[in-house]
Amino acid sequence: MKVFNPLTIFLGAWALTPFSLGAAIDSALTEDTIQQQLWTSIAFWIVWGFVLGGSIIKRPWGLTMMRVLAPAMLLALFAAHLYSRISTDIFVVALVHAAVVSLLALLPETGNVMVDGISYGDEKRFLLRIPSAILIGPLVLVWGIVILSICSGPILVVSNNWRLGVPLLVIGWPIAALGCRSIHQLARRWIVFVPNGFVIHDYLATREPFLLHRQDIISIGPAPADVDIKAEGVVDVSQFALGPVLQVTLHGEVEVVPRSRGVSEVKWGTTVLFSPTRPGAVLQEARLRRIVR
Repeated sequence: MKVFNPLTIFLGAWALTPFSLGAAIDSALTEDTIQQQLWTSIAFWIVWGFVLGGSIIKRPWGLTMMRVLAPAMLLALFAAHLYSRISTDIFVVALVHAAVVSLLALLPETGNVMVDGISYGDEKRFLLRIPSAILIGPLVLVWGIVILSICSGPILVVSNNWRLGVPLLVIGWPIAALGCRSIHQLARRWIVFVPNGFVIHDYLATREPFLLHRQDIISIGPAPADVDIKAEGVVDVSQFALGPVLQVTLHGEVEVVPRSRGVSEVKWGTTVLFSPTRPGAVLQEARLRRIVR
């Protein structure tokens, strides 16, 4: 069965953003100075080019740029509308376009296609879900800080407020870089199917990746609702992520080093819990590789 690939649709939709979002933002600046219009246009095309290039190359860093900058276009559109009222028809078209682009960028399958771009040979990567402790609150806050840090300085400089704009530019861009680095770590958490089984690579949950050998795997499937994560032999790397959790049952034991604030201790498990963004696709891949039947 062919898996739906929203990245292709995203590329097409993003390529057309200059004709909707670009036109809407440009219409809001018609009464501004040539300098402000020029620098706004340059900023738009830089963002457009980075996201388009990253999407074509298909790498985890491109996924981070896509998911940071694509939704920011919604903020840019609303800011432009508040700054200078955009005509209703232009605004609605741009708003729908920005919403579609943002949704496509955030879809789980888009993430899987992007991170799978670094796979080689007989590999297949699937992203893990964002831990609930990060998803509910901190992630949106960090994203907002990144966007504000990127935009505030240049906007003030272009508006000839050099005294405030330059310090914000000098301080804000390093903060934005740190914020993007933090967000990027979420795009580097995945499971990798390899000929000998699959590897769980999640730096938030474990000190190092660990391999589940295909010959040791008894079954893979949805975890029971009443599973006891504190029971002996159970290794939970799902990070309490929202959504379905998969359970792997093993013949023998797997060595895992959970991440902790203090000294990490080795844990041996016969049952592993993890939470991919698309559990159905993971199970399908496991069946195709005859890891499970």
